[in-house]
Amino acid sequence: MGSFVIKNLTLVLLGTVALSASAMGQARKPAPSDPRIGLLEQQLRSVQQQLADIKARQERNDSGGDLAELRRSTASQQAEINKRLDGQVRSRLDNGRLSFASADGAFTFALRSLVQFDTGYFGQGRNPPNIDLNSGSNFRRAQFGFAGTAWRDWSYNFTYDFGGNGIEKSGYIYTAYLQYDGLRPFGFRIGAFSPFAGIDDSTGSGDLLFLERASVADIARNIGGAPGREGASIFAQGDRYLVSVAFTGKRATDAATFDAQQAIVTRASWLAVSNDDVKWLLDANATHVLKVADTTPNTGATAFRFSNGPELAIDVTRTVDTGMIDARKVTQWGVETAATVGPLYAQAGYFRFNIDRRTLLPDPDFKGWYALATWSLTGETHPYDPSSASFRSLRPAKPLGSDGGIGAWEIKARYSNINLDYLPSLAPASGGVGGGVQNIWSVGLNWYPTNGIRFALEYENIQVNHAGAPATDISANAIGLRSQISL
Repeated sequence: MGSFVIKNLTLVLLGTVALSASAMGQARKPAPSDPRIGLLEQQLRSVQQQLADIKARQERNDSGGDLAELRRSTASQQAEINKRLDGQVRSRLDNGRLSFASADGAFTFALRSLVQFDTGYFGQGRNPPNIDLNSGSNFRRAQFGFAGTAWRDWSYNFTYDFGGNGIEKSGYIYTAYLQYDGLRPFGFRIGAFSPFAGIDDSTGSGDLLFLERASVADIARNIGGAPGREGASIFAQGDRYLVSVAFTGKRATDAATFDAQQAIVTRASWLAVSNDDVKWLLDANATHVLKVADTTPNTGATAFRFSNGPELAIDVTRTVDTGMIDARKVTQWGVETAATVGPLYAQAGYFRFNIDRRTLLPDPDFKGWYALATWSLTGETHPYDPSSASFRSLRPAKPLGSDGGIGAWEIKARYSNINLDYLPSLAPASGGVGGGVQNIWSVGLNWYPTNGIRFALEYENIQVNHAGAPATDISANAIGLRSQISL
């Protein structure tokens, strides 16, 4: 319709122009005013105005169409860009830990590391000639690995450790497991890992309040657990509970055996009180060795040993040691508790051990306990970790480097006892075991300048007594310092 109007108006305009030109050609000098010429000029101006209006409307319509088309094109391109971005792998650097995740979150991958460098000095008393506690330094832990999820319902963790107790190692499997999480709150884990075996045991190596776990708890966890233990586990975990049963065998670092150990490791934890100011955790655990590893081939000879050191691992000396005991089965049980009340943290545990001999000698039993407390000088509270039913280290409210920040500071104290004596007045041939009684007082200071970095200073008073054999008693004062970074 617009095109038809334009054509007719154009013809009228051309005719008018031609008529005007003819009239001008016939009379070059001014002529008397002709009413017809005025009428044509008025029609010409009207046509020009209509042409201008039509052109303006067309430009407006064309501009609107172009703009709409541009908007459609831009929206399509934006959608395509968003689609491509949504399909990209996402990376994060959370507190220094590099991690990646697929667009749908079904796959994740995070690098992990923990490095602990210890320095210590032993001031020794009148110790036996064969006891010389080592002063020096070592990398207690130098762990590197990765962890994440796969296909949403599976998780994994692979960590290698190059540190060691007294002497650094060339590298060994610390953790290597695959876990199914698709039936929450239940989980299933298989591989090499540290099964849940108590509060002190399940506290992560990077969250330990003291340089080492209490001796009695360390002995308990090593019976059928500790890192690198091969096995399978089923557990149920919620915000306030954790129940676990694991079937375990040898450790990845164990020497060759002729028939590997078989054990059941169990734990049940309940967060009885949980509010903003107070958290109180109750825990019970037990380990039963169904079959002790064979020591020689084709003989059925089996033996077990309980031992531990001075709770400062730059030295490998076994300050308490039962020696190898002929054993058919081994049983351990323990109870622990932990609580936070604002800046105060307290934890304690009691453990019993029993060996069922293969011979007619009496079955020995041993015991021990520990208690510890810390106080945050800067007011922070130890956070509860439901995934392990344990408490984590402090997170500074004002990290060093922030406005007025000095990090988190806490003082600490612990008493640790382990009694590995059983009828010590009897000779070993009559069933007596003189493993020794060790008591250690520890006090110290922890500083967390920021998340992931910690410095721990500790003093220990170590006393080991052997009933009926005072010449083998051990005494020492030790001081240790740990520098730690975890990512």
